[in-house]
Amino acid sequence: MDLQPLACSYDADSATLFVSGSVDEVSGVVLRSKIVEHSDEYRRDLTLDLCGVDLLPSLGIGVIAVAQRNADQLGATIDLVAAPGSVVQQVLNVCGLPYSVRER
Repeated sequence: MDLQPLACSYDADSATLFVSGSVDEVSGVVLRSKIVEHSDEYRRDLTLDLCGVDLLPSLGIGVIAVAQRNADQLGATIDLVAAPGSVVQQVLNVCGLPYSVRER
């Protein structure tokens, strides 16, 4: 399996952070920083489009779960989007995190 480096791009019109590549120990810090930045420190709704993610270990799930909890405490939401049949969808199912599905 060829894992790609983490890449993030933000679409302000849809308030969506598009995430692709691998979320590992180093890139998890980058992902957390991007979520904080684009959710205005968890005060603004944000969609995380994870359709391009090819590796989402427990560290990545922790970053996402904490971000969702922090946003919820401040009255905002962080919605997750996964590609059907993807590793991300399987991980989110196992972890019980809510998400929607989008075809690639």
